[in-house]
Parts: sequence; C-alpha cells; structure tokens
Amino acid sequence: MDEYTQDVKQWLNERFRATTADGYFYAHQNIYGFKSPYAEPGIVLRYVIFYNILQTLEQLQFESLLDVGCAEGYMIAAIRQFFDVQVQGTDLSEEACARAREIFQVPAEPVDAIALPYEDEAFDVVLSSETLEHIPNYQDAFDELLRVARKAVIVTVPQDPPHEVAENIRQQIPHAHIHAFNLASFQDLVPDAYTLKAQGLYSSWLRLPYRLIEGQPLNLESRSPGQQFLLRLLNPIITALGKVLNEEALKALIQIDHWLTNTFKTQRQLVFLIIKDASCPAPQSRLISIEEVLKFQVPLHRVPDQKSIKTGSC
Repeated sequence: MDEYTQDVKQWLNERFRATTADGYFYAHQNIYGFKSPYAEPGIVLRYVIFYNILQTLEQLQFESLLDVGCAEGYMIAAIRQFFDVQVQGTDLSEEACARAREIFQVPAEPVDAIALPYEDEAFDVVLSSETLEHIPNYQDAFDELLRVARKAVIVTVPQDPPHEVAENIRQQIPHAHIHAFNLASFQDLVPDAYTLKAQGLYSSWLRLPYRLIEGQPLNLESRSPGQQFLLRLLNPIITALGKVLNEEALKALIQIDHWLTNTFKTQRQLVFLIIKDASCPAPQSRLISIEEVLKFQVPLHRVPDQKSIKTGSC
C-alpha cells in the first residue's frame, strides 16, 4: 500500500470513529433519514445518487452484490432489503466496516480496492459508488471490479471541473477527489467486449434548489467582498427554507433532475452500467419508490470508544 493510501486509510478510520457531542455516530451516509443533524451535509446528493443506483439495479437479474467502498453499509443494507439478495461490503477503512457490521449486520471487510480478495466472477453485480475518484491507481481498481463481477458493474463518479481536482492535488487534501471523469474518459476504461450505459444526474441547474431543501448555507470562503455581502443576506433565507421544504420537494426535484440531465446534459454526476453478461439485463418485478428509500433508516447509533467531534448542530 502506497504512502498516500495509508494516509487516506488513517483519515478514514478517524472519520468513521467520529461521534457527535452527545455520543452518537456522525454518519457519512443517509442512515438516519432525511435531514438528520447527525449526518454530514450533502444528504440530498446522496439520495439522488442512491435512487439512480436502485433504478439501475431494477434493470438487472442478480442474486449477489459486492459494494467496493461501502462506508458504514447503508447501500448494501438497503439493497439486501429491497431486492432480497446476498451482499458483501468492502472498504479501505476498518472502522467503516465495523460500523457496517454494528449498524446493519452486513458482512464487510477492510481491503484495498486494487487487490480484492475474491475469485474471478465471484458476484453477480459489483457496485462502486463515489470511490474511484479517490484512488491513485483507479485503472487497477476498475479492472478489479470487472474481474470479480459475473454479470455487471455499476459505478458512480462525480463530474468535477479539472481545476477543482488539480487544486485538491496541489493541497494534498486527504480523501479528496484526485481524478476528474467524464463520459469520454470513462469509456476509455471499459474493454470493447462489454456494453457501457451511462446516465447523468444531479443537474447543475438544480444546485441551488437542492441546497435550499437541505438548508445548508453557502460557503463564504474564497469569495469576493461583494459576493460575501450577498451570501450573508442569502444564507439566512436558505436556512429558513430548509426548515420548511420537505421530502415532497425532494421527490419532485429528483424527477425534474432526470429530465434536465437527459435533455440538456447538465449533470454533475455520472452513473455507469457495464454489462459483462448479455443475458443479465431483465426487468425486475420489484420497483423501488423514492418513498421507500426515504423511509429506510436506523435509530441513532453509539460507537464503542467514541471520539467526539463538533458538528455545530447536535
């Protein structure tokens, strides 16, 4: 394991040990439900991504799934419940895997994505969501996803501006996005023998509405004095609207997001389906609603040997 990856692993272990001031696990994923103050900002984006993953899975017949980069296990736990399949999680962080086992009782083991400890074609479907952009040798990691998948691979990545990625690299930010992907660059990763399908999501035109739903103020750093003045006026409005905009607003925006990204290609995220087995695509009898996704949540979780952090909201 290279030095950078070791540093990222240490950072992730500290992150997944973190708790709020009152002792509860500070979630990375949406395990506590909509607008929980016990989770990181960005819950709206994570719902949009996961709902698109579920819609992709609905196109497939599968009995087993591996999630590479499973964090605290939210996605594989939900997939197990919604589709009644066998699941396995992996993550670079031992602490993330421990949380997955504690919170969701899902199998999860700490491994490096560039060396998965599984036989060829061990799982029907392999999922890796918001992970490749963090891995120095992302081509090796992607090849591993293909190797252990029997039928299909699902990958989601952000479509970051290259200058933002370059700045992350320059500042050596732990666990930052260090690769920029788009449709063309991702196509280069996929062997010609496989079928690639792509879907855009999280329209740039909806970033402000999504932020209004979440109620997260805009960052004042690196802004001009004039921009800072306007944001100081706008941020209280964003916070107030976030308290009244509810799940119905989110459900409506997710539907609009599909139309905008398909029609105008305004996506900031991409979800890819790589089909290895031509017989894999088939309509599932089980279609997951947005309401079911929003209802999938767990009670607040206490972590053994808690490490408290300040979140400002708990």
